Amino acid sequence: MIGNAIMLMFIGMGIVFVFLVLLNAAISLLEYFTREHTRNEESAMAEADLARKNKKKRKSMPASGSHVQTAVISAAIHAYRKV
Repeated sequence: MIGNAIMLMFIGMGIVFVFLVLLNAAISLLEYFTREHTRNEESAMAEADLARKNKKKRKSMPASGSHVQTAVISAAIHAYRKV
């Protein structure tokens, strides 16, 4: 009876092991077949990120404008708290 239990345990563990090996192989094949698409996506994302950074740099206010912006924000907060 204990021998049957041990045999059943090893059969179950073997089936799970085979399933995990097949799952790993399937994921590796999927990675292999989608490699080119992934490279294209990464390069497009890098270009978009670079364009966004360049756009941010062009839109940034000069240092003297930051004082004005701070004053405007402070005045708006003060007016809001008065109400």
